[in-house]
Amino acid sequence: MATTRTTATATAKNLPLKIAIMGLVGLVAMAAALLLSPANAAVVLLTTDTVLDTPITAPATLLAPTSISGNVRVDIVGNDLVAPAPNSRSPYDGTASVGTARYHSVSAGASATYSFNVDQSAFAFMWGSPDTYNTLNFFLDNVIVGSFTGSSVIPPGTAGLGFVDAVFSGRFDQVVFGSGNTDAFEFTNVSSTPVPLPAAAWLLLSGLGGLGFAGRRRKTA
Repeated sequence: MATTRTTATATAKNLPLKIAIMGLVGLVAMAAALLLSPANAAVVLLTTDTVLDTPITAPATLLAPTSISGNVRVDIVGNDLVAPAPNSRSPYDGTASVGTARYHSVSAGASATYSFNVDQSAFAFMWGSPDTYNTLNFFLDNVIVGSFTGSSVIPPGTAGLGFVDAVFSGRFDQVVFGSGNTDAFEFTNVSSTPVPLPAAAWLLLSGLGGLGFAGRRRKTA
């Protein structure tokens, strides 16, 4: 009988640890399922500005590309429409901010790339006068997950469209601006949003904390 009581007592002492381990296994499986899910809702949301975005003006700087190919003008001000190419038209052309507002301009045949160490869930920027030869591509693990051109935001029959806010919603780790064979892709007010930590990951961290607590109880018991 003494042996039975000892076994029962030992089982009771180990119960919190077993529960914590079982819970941890479940949480790890749940977190893995969410973190490794290949689903990627690649959606682009576009809205035409009725009021200009607050400009980033000198001496402040915009979020700069992590790499460029060809002629990319970074953090420039004003118009340059005098031949020869490359040429750039400020997104704020015709406004009081044209002489101070900063923007980036991707010239013909060039590209500007934004690469991220962690996946992003949203990328926003102001697209100045979209053109059909402007290209915008989103990648995840070197696989394209979204591809758009100026035609995506130019209503049929509309010429000289001015200011557009573009927000890409989806999972990505790289964004590439390009401008075909014609000048230029002008954009400003760039921002991005990292993918939030899934709820399962918070539960996993809680489970790890519970496991540590159970281990400490077992030692003191």
